Amino acid sequence: MNTHTEIKLRRIERTSTLLRAGCSGLFALVVIVALVATVAVIAGRATSVNYYSQTIVIAELGLRSRLTLAAVGVATALVMLKALYHLRRLLGNYSRREIFTADSAGQIRQFGVSCMLWGLIKVIWAFLPLIVSTNPPRSFGLTIDSIIIGAVIVGISWFAEMATALREENDLTV
Repeated sequence: MNTHTEIKLRRIERTSTLLRAGCSGLFALVVIVALVATVAVIAGRATSVNYYSQTIVIAELGLRSRLTLAAVGVATALVMLKALYHLRRLLGNYSRREIFTADSAGQIRQFGVSCMLWGLIKVIWAFLPLIVSTNPPRSFGLTIDSIIIGAVIVGISWFAEMATALREENDLTV
């Protein structure tokens, strides 16, 4: 292996290790915030929840609506945690120089699935005020950009998987 390639691989290792540590920190932060927010919503202590231009005032909600809001909040946190988990595993592979492997392609695919789930969560949040509020808004914003981005990432993972298979076949040939 030439020195330029070795330098690039060491850079990938260091950067991946730092980003992996950042994912671990974000993972812990999401867990803590989700727990505090869930307890606050169920207890009715939070003043309001904002999503884009929509505001849901917690004090105006009944127990059933607060539980629904808490469940959607937990689902949101779970999707974030899924994305961080797969990103952390991918970066772990990269820090071990396992860049074009089937596991790395699988982690990229699962990150893409997480993005599509994030798009689904955004759709749920858009309709949530209509479900839980006593005074529902007359309009809401709906975007599906995360679903499209997730589908593109899943497609890229397929290319990475094919590249891995070609590399393995090439290694056997030589």
